[in-house]
Amino acid sequence: MQADSLVSSPRLSAKQRRIIYAVLAVLAKCVFAFAAFASAQEPNVHSWQAVMSLPAGTRVDVKVRSQQIHCVFTSADDKALTCTHGKNGAPIVLDRNDVRSVKVGHRLRSTLIGAGVGGGSLGIAGFASTTGGGDSLFGPNFLRGEVTGLSALAGGLIGGGIGALTDFSKSTVYSAR
Repeated sequence: MQADSLVSSPRLSAKQRRIIYAVLAVLAKCVFAFAAFASAQEPNVHSWQAVMSLPAGTRVDVKVRSQQIHCVFTSADDKALTCTHGKNGAPIVLDRNDVRSVKVGHRLRSTLIGAGVGGGSLGIAGFASTTGGGDSLFGPNFLRGEVTGLSALAGGLIGGGIGALTDFSKSTVYSAR
């Protein structure tokens, strides 16, 4: 089934089609704005100085050759990065030449972005699904506000959960050339 056939379905009124197009346009703008914002946050990712200036205790994801290591940053100097890994806090020393990238997670930011996108999307979908159609037993737009609110709440919880679990808004602190 093509997306166009869904929007041009005879079961949808012209107003509902306009709402669907508006939702799709807003979501597309959000994706592009987030991509621009994320790329603006990483001005000089090729400088090892940024790694050396990280505060101790920062959770980092370090890519070393073909392996990804999740650890807690301890220190870094001109030659190596040191972090702790595992429940026992075993120290790991990684040679600077082996490090391909260092990323810092932003779980709260990912959670809030996910909640906003999910809540907005399902809220608009809930609003659109209850708009129009004057043939309801209790009149047009019956329970529109309640459905919109519950849909937005459900979307916010789902999107926030996905954002918290995936931590998709990580910032690259260092990337080898």
